[in-house]
Amino acid sequence: MYFEEFRVGSQYHLAPIEVTEEEILAFARRFDPQRIHVDRDYAKNGPFGGLIASGYHTLALVWRRWVDAQVLGDESMGGPGLEHVQWLAPVRPGDMLNTTVTVTEARRSRSQPRGIVSLHFEVRNQSNAQVMACDGAALVRLRP
Repeated sequence: MYFEEFRVGSQYHLAPIEVTEEEILAFARRFDPQRIHVDRDYAKNGPFGGLIASGYHTLALVWRRWVDAQVLGDESMGGPGLEHVQWLAPVRPGDMLNTTVTVTEARRSRSQPRGIVSLHFEVRNQSNAQVMACDGAALVRLRP
């Protein structure tokens, strides 16, 4: 989508994400090897009562779904980053995550020929508990 097509308040519902124990372990072993993410026995007796996904894993899963949705597509020019990343509840093996992305602002850049689209990501599990939230922005091409 080109910048001009984004409307504040528009929402995008991403395809659900099933979180597997195998993926939790593989990601954590490579990128976040804290015992609550890689050691089933330790995690069972730990603060969350079982193995949980790294917050970074959850973020990566959601980001992949966002990219796969092709909302920005080839009109994306990258982004300046994410803000206010919050991991609000543990993500466990077998969880099904549902993500809603809401456009919170759309404005033209004052210095470059492009638009800036601000987005809010809200992620909930199968029980409708919010597990993650974050805000980000995308730099988006203007319509030619």
